[in-house]
This record gives sequence, C-alpha cells and structure tokens, in this order.
Amino acid sequence: MLRIVRNQYFVWLVMTSLFSSFTARAQESLSPSSISAILQQAVQFQLDDFHHRGWGLQYRIHRLDQKEDSIREVIETEDGNISRTLTFKGRPLTAEEETGELARLRALTPEDVRKRRQKSESSDKYGIELMKTLPKAMLFTPVAGQPQLPNYPRQQVVLDYAPNPQFHPGSTTQSLLMGIAGRIWIDAETHHLTRIEVRIIQNLNLMFGILARVYQGGTLSYEQKPVSLTHDAFSEIKMDVKLRELMVHVAPYQQTLTVTDVRFLPTAPSVHDAVNTLLAIPAVKP
Repeated sequence: MLRIVRNQYFVWLVMTSLFSSFTARAQESLSPSSISAILQQAVQFQLDDFHHRGWGLQYRIHRLDQKEDSIREVIETEDGNISRTLTFKGRPLTAEEETGELARLRALTPEDVRKRRQKSESSDKYGIELMKTLPKAMLFTPVAGQPQLPNYPRQQVVLDYAPNPQFHPGSTTQSLLMGIAGRIWIDAETHHLTRIEVRIIQNLNLMFGILARVYQGGTLSYEQKPVSLTHDAFSEIKMDVKLRELMVHVAPYQQTLTVTDVRFLPTAPSVHDAVNTLLAIPAVKP
C-alpha cells in the first residue's frame, strides 16, 4: 500500500488482500480451513507491499474532503515519501505559493525524510497488528453468484466477512475488528486484493474514545491495482463516517483519495534525484 494513507484513522489500516485461483463454483465450496490458509498467505502479500524497500512508486494523488481539495505528485524514495503540491483548494498555486513550494523542496534533506518516515512507522505497528489478526478475527463467506466488478480483466473471488464470535481480542487494537464487516473482491489469478468495502457495525473507540470515536453506520471503500507483476498499490479510497475527535464535537467526515499516473520504480530513487524530478514538473496553469 502507499504510505501516504498511513496517518488516517484505523480504517486505512485494515486494508488486506486475499485469495487464490479457483472458479466461482469452487469458491463456494471452500472449507473454513482452506480459507484460513489462503488468507494467511494473502495477508503476507499486503504486509510485504506495506513496508516495501528497494522499489518505489511515483504517482499523482487527489485529496478531496471538507477541508482540502488538492493534487500532489508523490515519489517514494529510498528514505521515504516526498511530494510536490500542484493544486490547492481546487485551484493552481499562486506565484507566491509556487515559489514557497519549490523552496521547500530544494531545502529538503534525506535526514528530514527519514525522520518523517520514522514517525509514520511508529504508528504502523497498529496496522500491522490488525492485518495479522484479520484472518482469525473474522468469518469469511463466499458470496453466492460471485458478483464481479465491472471493467476488470480477470475473474475475481468475492467474500463477505463479519466478526468471529469465537475470537477474543488480545488488545484494544484487535478489538476494533469486532466493529466492522463488509465484502472483499480478490483477483483469482494473482491472489491480490482488488476492492474491499468496510461497514462500521458498532461504535469504535480510539484510545478509549479519548482520541476519537467512529460511529456506527460509517463506510469505507478501498481499491487497488497492480503496479508490477508482483506488487499492488491503492487507486481510490472513499470514506464516509461520523467522528468525534478529542472528545469535542461530532461531525460527518467524507474523504476521497484518488491516485492516477502511477509509475513503478524498480529501484527507489535518492531524495536528491526525486527532488529534481519534482522540480522539473511544469506548474499547473490557471
């Protein structure tokens, strides 16, 4: 997965992939033990992409929510992600904003990027715990008829999931999984996630409700696409939830993150090379 989404609420962290190459009829007859084994393998695919090293990505991301409408060009370097803002609040940057953005990039050092990555990785442990726990925390049921996503070139496996009543969370992080359910689509050939839908079926408390509460009824959808023969990256995330942040006030929160123009980089560039690439991108004209 792309690192830019890691500091969203826990729902970003339960993005997982599944499955193996079977026909829809065979999927409907899979035993629980077979599903469990496949899930363990597929979760490992997601973990490998989550903390990848060596290779990188370059992509353009559009963030749209109540506070922001921006487009950024992002490059994953050997030290962490760096980005250049191309539009802000739905418009091209002013001359002053553009000058400031270019100056910020020119002043960026590998140490700056590494420090930011370290802060991100300190919180990634929660997402890793959720991913590893998902196969045993949920009951997975093949969906009758195996409804396929449109405009996808290969067969997909479709599973519904819901909390396993026999699972006993070992931590407050794992207990979050008891409040979600949904549906997953998986590429039956590559065993990687195509789409996951999450429904919040009971209120979820982050840090015992002190940090935030996510209320029942919220939804999340996540899609990813292959970026190489063996790796995938998200292409769109949509979130529609009701939040209470820091015990202050309850407010609806909708956000869409859309990724386009993805390039797979077999070798992650240095910060210096990535900065030069970003500086060379023409400014968006009014």
